[in-house]
Amino acid sequence: MRNNRLATITWIVFWGFGVSLAAQSTLPTSTPAVQASQADLERRVDELASAIDLAQKRLAESQTEILALQTEVHRLHLQMAHAGAGVPAEAGNLTTASAATIEERQQALENAIAVHDQIKVESDSKYPVRVTGLVLFNGFLNRGVPNNTDLPEVAQHQTATTGNGSVGGSFRQTVLGLEGDGPRVAGAHTSASVAFDFFSGLSYSPYGTSAGIVRMRTASIDFDWPHDSLSAGMVSPIISPLSPSSYATVAEPALSGAGNLWTWAPQLRYSHRMVLPRKDELQLEFGLRDSAAAGYSSGQFFRSASPGELAKQPAYETRLSYRRPGDRGLQIGASGYYSRQSYPSFSGYSAKESLDSWAGAFDFRIPIVSRIEVSGEGYRGRALGGLGGGGYKDVVTGTSPVSGRSVLHGLNAIGGWGQLKARFSPAIESNLSIGLDDGFARDFHAVTLPYGASATQLRARNRMVIANTIFRPKTYIIVSPEYRRIWTWPIAGPANTVDIFTVAVGYQF
Repeated sequence: MRNNRLATITWIVFWGFGVSLAAQSTLPTSTPAVQASQADLERRVDELASAIDLAQKRLAESQTEILALQTEVHRLHLQMAHAGAGVPAEAGNLTTASAATIEERQQALENAIAVHDQIKVESDSKYPVRVTGLVLFNGFLNRGVPNNTDLPEVAQHQTATTGNGSVGGSFRQTVLGLEGDGPRVAGAHTSASVAFDFFSGLSYSPYGTSAGIVRMRTASIDFDWPHDSLSAGMVSPIISPLSPSSYATVAEPALSGAGNLWTWAPQLRYSHRMVLPRKDELQLEFGLRDSAAAGYSSGQFFRSASPGELAKQPAYETRLSYRRPGDRGLQIGASGYYSRQSYPSFSGYSAKESLDSWAGAFDFRIPIVSRIEVSGEGYRGRALGGLGGGGYKDVVTGTSPVSGRSVLHGLNAIGGWGQLKARFSPAIESNLSIGLDDGFARDFHAVTLPYGASATQLRARNRMVIANTIFRPKTYIIVSPEYRRIWTWPIAGPANTVDIFTVAVGYQF
């Protein structure tokens, strides 16, 4: 197609020269009309020459990219030929399912070549921008009283007005994102991303029970050097880099409120990677985090400062980790967190208005065999409500049993989660996860809790078990049935339980 366009432009140029020669042979060269016609023709020839140069330049760039894509297609053809010839799995690392995946990748590459031959879309900044997303449907059956019908995290006490179960569906966990690459700055590759979902609340409308409000989920601006990275983003804590696998809990990661410290917050992060023998990596990370705390926005339109922000300093995070190459390689990390919190209205607390929030944590991912791995995280700390620990509580408030004054205690908490993953094929995997968040009883008993305290204030322990299967019949299609059970204990009394049966169907692009 490009060769045809070049041939057409060349023919126009030669035709223009032919017209010029014919005109010069039939008209006197000294007339003003001939001179004007010659000048106009020369201008047009210059424009066509410039257009040809630009077309040739773009053609050269496109041919380079097309050659790279064709090389990849050829490599996939060879792999498929080996698979069809009966090459052992150890030698070719191919199965019937992987051959189907290769065929899909080949088709995608050929489609990409076809699209590239037609048009190339760029942003106003002249750098490529990609649209990503996950259109996700969740159908659910709840047995018990969850705190949130769409995405339960806590089991609540049953009353005469709450019922004992529900059934429904939702698209509120659908995720839409944009990713862009930018220029090199001081030798660093620059990029940015932002993701949105529909879990900010419910719209006030006849169908408001299932239509969600858009919220910004995560965002990041990244500068990447070969061994160093600098980023500013609204992302998960440095001390909690992993999450269990689940498509029933996407708006908030799996085991949130039950051992998974996850809350996204603005952060400034730096990391340095040291490459060891056999391409293993040792990585050191440090971050400054907006030490927001749960439940401190007093209004719908204006944001109040959290106790961490009132301390006039950010939270500090650090992590040291070791990992082997590959997305499924061994990974082990140890991390720490510290922030200062200020409570001006509780001056009776040990004659001070502030307390320390801290955590020590570890994380791991260990491949057992080629198809089985275990992963998890653990933590011990105090005032971790802003990270999703302690039942989303930083402190326990009440009155002093001695003085009768209003006091608060930083809530100590311990928790974590573990997951066993089994991959039966590239298209099917199953996961079994368990998590626990446990607030220390001594902190609850150190104060006299107020009469009529809310269920959140009284919540002391939360445990959750998840079992799911993730099936990808095609590369971009996801089907995942899941079962979840939650136990929630108040500081006094028996546990409340809820069972959740979910089927997730998604299309990823």
